[in-house]
Amino acid sequence: MADFLDHASKSDAEHHALKQAPHEACGLLVIIDQKQHYWPCRNLCDDPDKHFVLDPRDYLRAALTGTIAAIIHSHPQGQRASGADRKACSQSRLPWFIYQVPQQQWLTINP
Repeated sequence: MADFLDHASKSDAEHHALKQAPHEACGLLVIIDQKQHYWPCRNLCDDPDKHFVLDPRDYLRAALTGTIAAIIHSHPQGQRASGADRKACSQSRLPWFIYQVPQQQWLTINP
């Protein structure tokens, strides 16, 4: 599992977050040949300004390509990790990285 995001993965995730704003962007950190890769996913949530639901087809493609090491999503309004984020992180058993768009800061929560 990854305890951190490398520079390239952070940059790719930040770009995706800015492109998707004001909706939450979501993606995965995938390890392919021992290297980190940001894997952008579609957000299928009915309320994408406040929540995200990873497209299961994107998740499956990532899992078939490499090892999923973390969940990544953005908070376009800059809010901290929610109770729902913490619960889902625990259930996923993966670290979660959250990019707070206005502050240009990263949060990490662990299961």
